[in-house]
Amino acid sequence: MKTKLIKILAAATLALGVSSAWAQGVIHQGEVIDTMNGGGYTYVQVKEAGKTYWAAGPQVEIVKGDNVEMSEQMWMTDFKSASLDRTFDEIMFVGHIIKK
Repeated sequence: MKTKLIKILAAATLALGVSSAWAQGVIHQGEVIDTMNGGGYTYVQVKEAGKTYWAAGPQVEIVKGDNVEMSEQMWMTDFKSASLDRTFDEIMFVGHIIKK
């Protein structure tokens, strides 16, 4: 369901011609503060340039303290992860999470 929602939102954004970070492919780099896997996704709490945020992408092996690079697709607020039984106030969905 989550994957379908992301695809629908991405298609709607492109169809409307709305400029977004997803379309721009913004690259983020930072240190992993916390991480967990669920529903085929890896969730990472990242510290980047003094800010801390959550991101989720395709499942990979990542541990606390790793430095990662991610390609931004879209942000969501009040996102409920059914597999983790957790709601994230704000989370960035990414195309990849690469250990640097």
